[in-house]
Amino acid sequence: MARKTTRPRAAKSGGRSRLRTTVRVLLIVLAVGAAAGVGALAWLWPRCSGADCPSVVALRDYAPPQATRVYDGRGQLVAHLAPERRIVVPLERIPAHVSGAFLAVEDKRFYRHKGVDWRRAFGAMARNVRSLSWSQGFSTVTMQLARNVFPQHLKREKTLRRKLWEITLAQKIEGEFSKDEILEMYLSQIYLSAGLYGVEAASQGYFGKSATKLTNAQAAMLAAIPRNPSFYDPRRNPDAVRSRRDMVLGMMASSGVISREEAQAAIAEPLGLAPPPEARGRAPYFIAAVRRELRERFGTDADQAGYRVYTSLDPALQSAAEQALVAQIRAVERGTHGRFRGASCGARPANPGACLQGMFVAMNPDNGNVLALVGGRDYALSQFDRATQARRQAGSAFKPIVYSAALAKGIPITEPLVGPGATDSTGGYYPADHVSDSLTMDMRGALRTSSNRAAVVLGQKVGATRVVQAAHDMGITTEIKPYPSTFLGAASVIPIELVAAYAPFANGGAAVKPRLIQRVVDSNGRVVWEAKSAKRYVMSPGVAYLTTSLMRDVVDRGTGSGVRTAGLPYTIAAAGKTGTTNDAADVWFVGATPDVVAGVWLGFDRPARILANASGGGLAAPVWGKVMASYYQRHGAPTAWTPPSDLTSVQIDRSTGRLATGGCPGEQVATEYFLPGTEPTEQCPVHPDDFGGWFGRTMRGVGDWLGIGGDPKQALPPKPRPRDPLSGTH
Repeated sequence: MARKTTRPRAAKSGGRSRLRTTVRVLLIVLAVGAAAGVGALAWLWPRCSGADCPSVVALRDYAPPQATRVYDGRGQLVAHLAPERRIVVPLERIPAHVSGAFLAVEDKRFYRHKGVDWRRAFGAMARNVRSLSWSQGFSTVTMQLARNVFPQHLKREKTLRRKLWEITLAQKIEGEFSKDEILEMYLSQIYLSAGLYGVEAASQGYFGKSATKLTNAQAAMLAAIPRNPSFYDPRRNPDAVRSRRDMVLGMMASSGVISREEAQAAIAEPLGLAPPPEARGRAPYFIAAVRRELRERFGTDADQAGYRVYTSLDPALQSAAEQALVAQIRAVERGTHGRFRGASCGARPANPGACLQGMFVAMNPDNGNVLALVGGRDYALSQFDRATQARRQAGSAFKPIVYSAALAKGIPITEPLVGPGATDSTGGYYPADHVSDSLTMDMRGALRTSSNRAAVVLGQKVGATRVVQAAHDMGITTEIKPYPSTFLGAASVIPIELVAAYAPFANGGAAVKPRLIQRVVDSNGRVVWEAKSAKRYVMSPGVAYLTTSLMRDVVDRGTGSGVRTAGLPYTIAAAGKTGTTNDAADVWFVGATPDVVAGVWLGFDRPARILANASGGGLAAPVWGKVMASYYQRHGAPTAWTPPSDLTSVQIDRSTGRLATGGCPGEQVATEYFLPGTEPTEQCPVHPDDFGGWFGRTMRGVGDWLGIGGDPKQALPPKPRPRDPLSGTH
């Protein structure tokens, strides 16, 4: 039988000794850790003295931050960017399902704690430790109220010190006010995005009605916002808000605020937002663009920073543009310009995305100051800004950029581009055209009639890379491929940038950036931002003048003559270009006077044919003409463009492009301008220089001396405006 062995007594004693040592070490570590924790907590614990300490008693008189105000170019107030200030409503006037929605999602145990829900706090801290993050919060309604009204002590960053401040202030608030008073202040103070403080202001701002009339779904949507007001803005992120609203409805049902059946019925409801506050004010698209710029420059709280924002808005021009654009859209829908197959959109269309839309923007060509901006037919219908946020094909409105690049390269206006005797090279790309191959056409005739083939010939002479570079130099930032179709405006552009690209033609060659805001002044009167001059010369004054001269023919006797028939008098110098893309999906007119550059666009948000015969000349140019005619009824006629000193002038025979002789018929003789060295040197070979011709030439010289000589505008008599074809871009 095996002998039973026993462990030596010494070994047992040694094991107990090691255990006691380990326990002592752990106790020491815990004690040191506790001491360190207490010390850290003491160091981090909020402390202040004197006037720096927040006064919870002052909560009764608290008012939210001051609204930022926007002024027009005359210094007149246009809008408050935080249009709904705090509206205090007694708790008894707030329906139970509204207050219940906030408590269900923000603080279920509100009536059972003293400012801090420690059960929830320890649970959140445990989850944060496990995830090694700060994602779980435990702010109660009282803590949120403290954070909302004491921002100087409770910064936005997630730190332990800020959370300790919340705890301290929440406990002080609980010691000073009853639970109902705290909930009433919370529901009247809580920030609910878009400059709206409290449920009453938010209810009016988002739904156009009092909080007493909110449905379950609407109450849940408001309660969804406090988690992250900038992200859960219903108009900026409707899908995210709806998802969180549905979650809140489930929590309301779980808390007994509403039944499960009521929650399911509410989930099926749309958000049902009322038109935004801008839609009820003046220049809604302009103001919305100002708001976006302020938020980008100063942060999401810029609306409530109390800034005074001075803009370049011309209210009368803005109003005229809004009226003319909407009138033209409605005329198209009525069939005034041909059979319209799209939806006829009234005040509340079933499908707003299918409505015909439009855009107008005008600016000062010398500095880029935006004078008017209309981003759509109705801001209440759609807040998408087609002037600054859309990308559309430019069509033939891009052609002046090609022509200016050709002139800068030294190609003269009189060089034949298409027809007999022309160097007709399209590089294998032969677009559809409405101009007969039997007509010889130079730059002036080609742009006036918007010849596609001539534009491609000219672009090939210049080179696609050079044309693309010219477009970018003039302010277009979107990608443009160096393809032959680019010469016809196949690339997509941001409309306001295309309009700004015409500024060099009007101001003598300098590119400018569009700017809505002139300066921003804070609540203490200190200028915190001011627009700087950013003129940058991208072409010579001579090239700018020559291109403008070509576009004046477009307006006075070409595809853009709708500008004149719409009412802009010939006494106002105007230049511009029409544009119509393939399938007549986009129609444009972009043009300039010596002191305004502006553009008009019409089309569907999803490109589709507007009309069978839609054209920029027929639909967009008349809007431009009406708006500018209205503008110059209030402003004096600007001084017309004059030839700069870097040009030379000669009299030419328009039919041949050569120097005019005494035998050339007077109606074919015109004064044309050229960059030095590009003017013709050979005389017209068609008309002999006889005595009668000598006499005629002498008399024309006398006329020039008297100031009644020829002008490029008078080279040809007015012609009927040709219709843009259905194929190609014009």
